Amino acid sequence: MKLYDIDVVKLIGLLDKAKGNVYLITEDGNTLNLKSKLCQLYGVRALLESAKNSTVSAELSVENPEDELMFINYMMSK
Repeated sequence: MKLYDIDVVKLIGLLDKAKGNVYLITEDGNTLNLKSKLCQLYGVRALLESAKNSTVSAELSVENPEDELMFINYMMSK
């Protein structure tokens, strides 16, 4: 799922609740497992740098169907 207009604090809260792996796929083709705090920091930095140039095209890939529903609900609640 593509990321648009995200609240970083809420996104990290959802990542903490996720039961399975959640991957951030950057525009450079890097895949980061966001269950890792180090990858979360790197991923957020990459998103913020892309946002400066208005070129954010990152995607989330979620393994667990329950987690996917949680992220979809978050994205739809905006």
